Amino acid sequence: MTAGPRQVRSGPLPAPLELLRSSRPWTSTVYLASYLLIGPLLFAFTTAVVVVCFALSLLVFGVPLLIGSAAVVRGCAHIERARTGLIAEAVKADHRRVTEPGILNAVTTRWTDPAVLRDLAYLTVLFVPLLLLDALALGLWLTNLAVVLVPAWYWAVPEGGALGFIGVDDLPTALVATVVACALVPLSCYAVAGAARLHSTVARTVLGRPADPLAEARRVLASPGPLSRSGSDRNATTQGEL
Repeated sequence: MTAGPRQVRSGPLPAPLELLRSSRPWTSTVYLASYLLIGPLLFAFTTAVVVVCFALSLLVFGVPLLIGSAAVVRGCAHIERARTGLIAEAVKADHRRVTEPGILNAVTTRWTDPAVLRDLAYLTVLFVPLLLLDALALGLWLTNLAVVLVPAWYWAVPEGGALGFIGVDDLPTALVATVVACALVPLSCYAVAGAARLHSTVARTVLGRPADPLAEARRVLASPGPLSRSGSDRNATTQGEL
């Protein structure tokens, strides 16, 4: 059974036919295309707010604005966390709480929080690499699909237009282009699904809760050991005899 769009996907991508039969290429398309629209807005808004607030913080009255700018960074990053729900489980954050009263304590807590700094890095530093990744994969996938359907619309393109580089100017040539494009569909399908998974993995790694290196040790310590099981078995045997 094909995994649902909210299920976390790991491991290698499925076989070409299984991938094409699933909803994964289309959810990946929506995920990548939405970043091309939302990503630049989040980048511009976050950068403008942070730069202006830090500049005004040089003045005494501007210090409280740093609290608001941290909230803006967290809010914009939360949009990206929620957006991963299109192809996987939505990312959960783990930000510090302000425990001490006072504006300076609030500013220090927020802007020394590794989660806020990772949010800012994702929204600004990683913006260009992620945008290029999504644009290239999405362009390859959509171009491939367009060429598959080229017999239906090649006649509407002026001579020497967008199809001039492949020489499609009659129906037989368009049909040949369609056959070639159909053969390349699995490749472009892997490209769009792989790019979406890579993007969501980056979002999960940077924006999500960091992995606990001692989680396995804590699980072992919390679980009952062999001595506990042996003691339980002896008690059960004793109670049965009574």
